[in-house]
Amino acid sequence: LFDRSDVIRTQRELSNLGYFDPEKLGVNPAQDDRTGEVDLEYVVEERPSDRLELSGGWGAGRLVVSLGLSFTNFSMRNLFNSKAWTPLPAGDGQTLNLRVQTNGRFFQSYSMSFVEPWLGGRKPNALSFSLYHSVQTNGEPKTLNTSEGPIANPLRQSLLITGATLGLGRRLQWPDDYFILRQTLSYQLYNLKNWNSLFSFSNGTSNVLSYQLQFSRNSVDQPFFARTGSEVSLSVKLTP
Repeated sequence: LFDRSDVIRTQRELSNLGYFDPEKLGVNPAQDDRTGEVDLEYVVEERPSDRLELSGGWGAGRLVVSLGLSFTNFSMRNLFNSKAWTPLPAGDGQTLNLRVQTNGRFFQSYSMSFVEPWLGGRKPNALSFSLYHSVQTNGEPKTLNTSEGPIANPLRQSLLITGATLGLGRRLQWPDDYFILRQTLSYQLYNLKNWNSLFSFSNGTSNVLSYQLQFSRNSVDQPFFARTGSEVSLSVKLTP
């Protein structure tokens, strides 16, 4: 005998991995008449899950270009194993995201993030880490060339934001195992030069440290085009 609800839950977990086509998931029960036991064979069809994003847009008289790479089955432990590069080290279910966005001298943004979904290898404890840096200016160069050599440009206005986040998510067993508790620690550094909007000061630096606690429940059957289930979350963010 087998529990039908456990079979459905296993199909959901396989679908939410994102590596298999959810429409091709199947279960083939094979009963052994001699022992009375039933073997369950799960049929899956792998599909590409890595993504390449290249986009462009026009706004405020400028062209904005974005380039993003997302590897959803990455293997960090094989990063320095030359034999694992086929074309990238894969197989550990880790997620690596890289993204660049710019419109030239006025705005640049760089970010990367990494997620280890099975920290420790035994339980679905997700460790996440991200870094990002953005630059906004009025288009003026940093320095001016004079007869006495380069000098700082007094007309340049700039806002630099550098940040990092570290998070840990843990699946709970109560009220049921669809619940997840996530904790995130974030740090941001603001560096302003002649920047006269958004802030109460126009020159100098500011540091922001925050802690976020999120309690969520997700029971949707598929990450895309969900047909059953629900998703709800409650979070609180604290800053000293």
